[in-house]
Amino acid sequence: MPQILWIGCLESDEEFKIKAKKGYDLASAQVSQKNLLYGIEDVSGIVCDSINGSVLSPYPVYEDRIIEPVEWEHKQGAKDISVGYKNDKYINRVNCKKAMVRAADEWCKTRYEGNDVIAFVYSMRSAPMATACHIKERIPQAKIYLIITDLPQFMDLGQSRIKAALKKIDWKSIKKLQQKFDGFILYAEKMAEYLAIPTEKWMLMEGSYDTSEQITAVKDKKKAVMYSGKLDEQYGIKMLVDAFMSIQDSDIELWITGGGNTEAYIKECAKKDNRIKFYGFLPSRQDVLQKQAEASLLVNMRLPSEPASGYCFPSKLFEYMATGTPVLSFDIAGIPREYLQHLYVVKQENANALAKSIEETLSLDEVDLQKQGNEAREFVINEKNTKTQCSKMWKFVTD
Repeated sequence: MPQILWIGCLESDEEFKIKAKKGYDLASAQVSQKNLLYGIEDVSGIVCDSINGSVLSPYPVYEDRIIEPVEWEHKQGAKDISVGYKNDKYINRVNCKKAMVRAADEWCKTRYEGNDVIAFVYSMRSAPMATACHIKERIPQAKIYLIITDLPQFMDLGQSRIKAALKKIDWKSIKKLQQKFDGFILYAEKMAEYLAIPTEKWMLMEGSYDTSEQITAVKDKKKAVMYSGKLDEQYGIKMLVDAFMSIQDSDIELWITGGGNTEAYIKECAKKDNRIKFYGFLPSRQDVLQKQAEASLLVNMRLPSEPASGYCFPSKLFEYMATGTPVLSFDIAGIPREYLQHLYVVKQENANALAKSIEETLSLDEVDLQKQGNEAREFVINEKNTKTQCSKMWKFVTD
């Protein structure tokens, strides 16, 4: 049996809570990695080790300048490490990469058993990619697979000139490292064309749904449209609020949870229109899921005009669809076509079209709405659960 190694930015549950209090905000990456790691272990029957490097804002935005290493066991027999490094501005990513490569050396000396190695690398970042390539240099028969959730080109677009220049240099490094990988697991089909990956070297796997998060569907729903997640302007949050305010129905409410750079605008609008309810961050993920289950309609606000929309899958859809509440979404290229039959689709990208779609959807027969919500729920739970998705990954890397 091969050894399996996870290389990414996973934290222990305890350490994740500590880092979150100090300014770490990659909760979705933590959930996604845990799902995939446990899923791979489940379908392969092999306990994985992991080498990780925290993706932190530089000091003092993140409050620690020295990141201490953390070792733990996510499962008996596993060895997990989140490396330590100096978190200084502009060089924190380089420091993290060096620490991860050193950890890879240590793994080869102390954990490698002489068998085949399969390494799953989470996200297209130079630190985990360089770590995997270093292991391949030490163990030539190792197979390394890159899980690409987003393209770096379309992330963190509002950076300074210095950071933009460093990002260009980093991209050249990433492209060189890409050539050394044996295969790619892509979250969006268009990534293959953008990255010029040959057809036989990639598979589409747009994430997974953890069925342990299942929440009981609510039958007596409140007449409310809900959005939860990042409240940044690029995600069309102002458009959503403006569209809702143009709807005359006094019985309908707009529920918004999360945080981001449009919070002040939402609060201002809520003063003018008491149908808008802004909850900020709810106490727990379970509270968010429960609220979603109580709403009449959930809205996905990734916009077709957003440069990244063709190159990422909005994982929010898993969460939304699994509640049994109908989902309204724009048709973006990052959503596989098989999902569209389970969504209500906004035809044009403007506030008027969005308002019209909300009104038309909520005016549909209650039985039809419930049927659509239930079918979407069944689709995600049965066809996109972690075991099903990880089985596809395991087949791809072992065939």
